[in-house]
Amino acid sequence: MGKDYYNILGVDRNASPEEIKKAYRKLALKYHPDKGKNGDETKFKDVNEAYQVLGNEQKRRQYDQFGQAFSGSSKAGFDFTSGGVPPQWDFSGFQQSGFGDMGDIFETFFGRSGSRRRSPADIKRGRDLETVIEITFDEALFGASKDVYVNREVPCDSCSATGSATGKQKTCDRCGGKGQTEVIRKTMLGAIRQVQVCPECKGLGEVPEKNCKACRGEGKIRKSEKIKVEIPAGIDQGQTIRVTSKGDAGWRGGKIGDLYLTVNILPSKEYAREGDDLSKVVSIPFTTAVLGGSVEVTTPYDSINLKIPAGTKAGEIFKVRDHGVQKLNSLKKGNLYLEIDIDVPKRLTLKQRRLLQELDKEF
Repeated sequence: MGKDYYNILGVDRNASPEEIKKAYRKLALKYHPDKGKNGDETKFKDVNEAYQVLGNEQKRRQYDQFGQAFSGSSKAGFDFTSGGVPPQWDFSGFQQSGFGDMGDIFETFFGRSGSRRRSPADIKRGRDLETVIEITFDEALFGASKDVYVNREVPCDSCSATGSATGKQKTCDRCGGKGQTEVIRKTMLGAIRQVQVCPECKGLGEVPEKNCKACRGEGKIRKSEKIKVEIPAGIDQGQTIRVTSKGDAGWRGGKIGDLYLTVNILPSKEYAREGDDLSKVVSIPFTTAVLGGSVEVTTPYDSINLKIPAGTKAGEIFKVRDHGVQKLNSLKKGNLYLEIDIDVPKRLTLKQRRLLQELDKEF
């Protein structure tokens, strides 16, 4: 059963985007693995997953429509992790079916006089493929080059993608080169002439003189291929990377489809991400919280000295500008939010205990 994202964030189904955002930030900081006893990595991941859906207007609308069967992807109900291997889907549409295009459907019912030889561009383009690519938090932050293995159809080398062993084509015997066939059917309304795309030549009017043995006349073969993908710095969870001409090869030398990669980012144990902003927990000694001072804080890019005012309380948040995630296609960065956690010692020496007791009398 799917997860109840509203219950995970503790919000009502009618909650506003601001309420969802507020609940997410509160729970992300509460369950962050660096919070010690209160840290819970499993709940932290669930909170992040819930916000990725409910914090996105389109995904939230799909989740509300499909309920707990929604997977968080553009295709509700599909399990990205089934068997440990990301699935692939195609967007072939009608052009890969027997109907061809919408015009063929109308012709099937109403008929059409004269021959209609289809353009190769109508039917030859290969299918688009979609799969999931898993990247680390740092790879999303700084960008990276990744190799992915895709099971796809590639042009047949044996026949140069023509489908013909001789490299030559001949007129289709089934349609006589028209690219379509006619069938007369008797119905209650009388005889109806149906015109449809020729299933033999798929509307081209010609077929290979002799089918290539390697691809059986298709002009393409299936194989697993390693593809290098460039991950742009700043990409976010659920966004898609398009790799042109890395989908399935077209029929008999047709245009190659594209590959679409949906990004799945592994959560960071140190940072929580919200759009282009980052947040993390910073522990400081209780003496620094009382007296003030500065602490060294590591950011994704460098180390900074954070000034702590005297009397700082646990849970206070400090903003560090331009230390968040780089915006896509830009050099600008979001902000880094630092939540203060006061480190109270569990064990004291006798001297320390006496000094604190004396200090306590002064308040």
